[in-house]
Amino acid sequence: MRFKAFYSIIIFFILMGSNLSGYAAEKIRIAVFPFEINAPKEFQYLKESLPSLIKDRLKEKGFEVVDLNRVKEILEQENVEYLDISTVKNLTLLLDANYGLYGSLSKIGETLSIDSRLVEAYGLKSPKALFVVRKGLINLLPAVDELVSKIKLELLKKEQIVGIEVRGNKILDKDVILLRLEIQKGDIYDPKKINEELKRLYKLGYFDDIKFFVQDTKEGKKIIVEVKEKPLIRAISVEGAKEIDEDDILEAISSKTGSVFNPSIVAEDMEKIRQLYRKKGYYKADVSYVVESSDNKQARLIFKIKEGPKLYIKKIIIDGAKQISADELKDQLALGERGFFSWLTGSGILKEELLERDAAALEAYYANRGFIDVKVGQPDVEFKDDGIYITFHVFEGARYKVGGVKFEGDLLFPEETLLKIIKMDDLAKDGEYFNRSILRKDLQAIADYYTNYGYAFADCDVKVKADKKTKLVYVTYIPQKGQKVYIRRVIIEGNRSTRDNVIRREMRLADGDLFSGEKLKRSNVRLNKLDYFETVDIQTVPTDDRSQMDLIVKVKEKPTGMISAGAGYSSFDKMFFTAKIQQRNLFGKGYSVGLSGTFSGRRTSYVASFWNPYYKDSDLGVGISVFNSKEEFFKYDKKSIGGKLSFAYPLGEYTSLNWNYKAERYTIYNVDKDADQTIKDMEGDNWASIFYISATRDTTDRYLNPTKGTKNSLSLEYAGGALGGDDNFIKSIYDFSWYQPLIKDFIFHWHFRLGYLTKNGDEEIPSFERFYLGGINSVRGYPGREISPKYDNGDYKGGNKQFFTNVEILFPLNKEMGILGLFFFDAGNAWDEDQSMDTDLYKSVGTGIRWYSPLGPLRLEYGYALDKLDGERTKKLEFSIGQFY
Repeated sequence: MRFKAFYSIIIFFILMGSNLSGYAAEKIRIAVFPFEINAPKEFQYLKESLPSLIKDRLKEKGFEVVDLNRVKEILEQENVEYLDISTVKNLTLLLDANYGLYGSLSKIGETLSIDSRLVEAYGLKSPKALFVVRKGLINLLPAVDELVSKIKLELLKKEQIVGIEVRGNKILDKDVILLRLEIQKGDIYDPKKINEELKRLYKLGYFDDIKFFVQDTKEGKKIIVEVKEKPLIRAISVEGAKEIDEDDILEAISSKTGSVFNPSIVAEDMEKIRQLYRKKGYYKADVSYVVESSDNKQARLIFKIKEGPKLYIKKIIIDGAKQISADELKDQLALGERGFFSWLTGSGILKEELLERDAAALEAYYANRGFIDVKVGQPDVEFKDDGIYITFHVFEGARYKVGGVKFEGDLLFPEETLLKIIKMDDLAKDGEYFNRSILRKDLQAIADYYTNYGYAFADCDVKVKADKKTKLVYVTYIPQKGQKVYIRRVIIEGNRSTRDNVIRREMRLADGDLFSGEKLKRSNVRLNKLDYFETVDIQTVPTDDRSQMDLIVKVKEKPTGMISAGAGYSSFDKMFFTAKIQQRNLFGKGYSVGLSGTFSGRRTSYVASFWNPYYKDSDLGVGISVFNSKEEFFKYDKKSIGGKLSFAYPLGEYTSLNWNYKAERYTIYNVDKDADQTIKDMEGDNWASIFYISATRDTTDRYLNPTKGTKNSLSLEYAGGALGGDDNFIKSIYDFSWYQPLIKDFIFHWHFRLGYLTKNGDEEIPSFERFYLGGINSVRGYPGREISPKYDNGDYKGGNKQFFTNVEILFPLNKEMGILGLFFFDAGNAWDEDQSMDTDLYKSVGTGIRWYSPLGPLRLEYGYALDKLDGERTKKLEFSIGQFY
């Protein structure tokens, strides 16, 4: 072979001392020679394709690779029949490459083995043997990638970072710096990345100076990071703060004693201090800082504050308001101007987070009154010496009324049916202005209506066409039904104690049912009203079949067992104590079992009860209770023992029928000498045999503290007569409650009760079965049981007729704890047989707090009587633990 012509070239590069292994990847040129294929004939195609694969992967790694056709030409020119280290080295020089690569691929069974030699062209480095072993021909490409990675590691190992050292740090641990570096030991050295690391460390703000040094070693590059730290904060103080406590300022900032002084963090701290002052109304507060340094690299950080005057909202300007008065618009704002009663109402304080809210509120108010083109920009806030001026810029545009409503799209129901669902058509009939809020509600109402018929993904679009000449808006609702969807499976998750069937029997949707949005909502309400769970989340999950979906019912259980003791006060019982052991979900089957006791100056009672709401998973509820009580009335005492067998059965989705039978043996004793004769006639042992039945319709959304819905109950008690016993009477009661949401989480609650009691034969009605009002459960502010007709001797007789009503406004005091506040108005009276119900009612007003505490529902309420009872106007503070009415 002819190599003499190139000897001078070889000597030239040797004398130049070229250390090509230190070149960057893009400056290294590699010649890839054919590989010997030790495999069956069908794999001989790899003789050409294998070098091609290696060449492509090397180029991806940034190396320059000799064209394979050029390699082939050289092999033919030099008549090369066999490749060895010497031959490859000389051929590599001819190809003007730095390295040559050759070798073999062997296939033995399923094992692939690539054995190669990497030959340095100038003889400065010994040839390097590189090999890769893989299983299966399918792993040929991963094998080539592994081989190329080894080549890269070998060629560039002098450019590898073999270590990173930190110097000059005295305050910060070196790991604080190393953890913020993106370069790591083993990376290829890149000057650009070093420059980026320098910028990154400077941004931390901990250093006055940073230098990077690079040392060449036999193993590779060693990086040295030399830092000059900022001083250590030994103390932080605040000067000029009068309206905000210094401790509150120090708690709010991020700079702490013992940390390194950082200007960027201090800048953030100054902004935090400004925000504290802004919340207090000091919008012109100026905050700066100084650093007092010492020679020992420690410093004192001092925040200097000039508070300035406290500013209030002086004026709110609605610029552009013409068709709606500015005063009317201001009523929609959460922010308000400073006024005479601002010290009480809190108005006049600028809460900047409400600015955007108020701009949106103005736009919504206009849009709900026919201004379809209204625009309200972000308000301008100007801080002047005499206060804050806020200007909202309004573009009203024209005002439009509703011209008409029609429907297009998937009309599955008659237009008359759809018109009953929406409210926009009422605006058109009455010539009212267009209302965007009603439009949104109509769209949701139509979509919800379609979901009740299986169209789970129903939607409703709308076209609004405005006639600028007539100033009328024409609304077209376009329902899109989508596909009917059935429930494939109902999956229960999260229940550890509660059995699946307890949850499933409350679900209004089951496997195979046609989807219904209304039934889905009702299922959620029923599960929440069990009061077994902290949260209930019913998720709709699509399946591979678009006509089916899964329902995943995720529940988070809460404790349903309770051991509690408490105390309270009422105007009748005075101070009382309660104790209770209850499990409302026994064995996870929904059984309720309890034992309770009440002890007061007037009453002692014990009750043990058991209730199964679904007997043998049927709709029939069955329960039993036994009781033992002792009670002190005004002119006598009563002690009793007995039991009750109870049943319940649903009459539809919202209505249930309840009935029970009670047998009671009681004794009347300690009868006062001046007691009425009817009471004296009852002295001694007596039996009561009573049948009770009621129908209750309950559409409220929650078991406790409902926010919407009604509850109606009509009951009848039948004692004596055919049932036997010493007590003979018939008592009927109608009870009604209505809950309605108001604005801002306020709830309106109206409750009233109407009762009527009559004889069941010739015997007198027992006085303890008659109606007495007053106290926390009827007309608050009056003494318990003292709103009542009287005997001739002045004793309380009780009425055979009663009516009382309670009107309440409830509002949250603490949402997380479930504490409610309330204001109330009560009115009521009880009448005797010879009295008509058209006489005046006793009225009261008051306030209170309610809390669903660990001991049960808690009430603390203060009532003030508006009418005199027995010549006296009373007021009462009462406390109780028990069920709300």
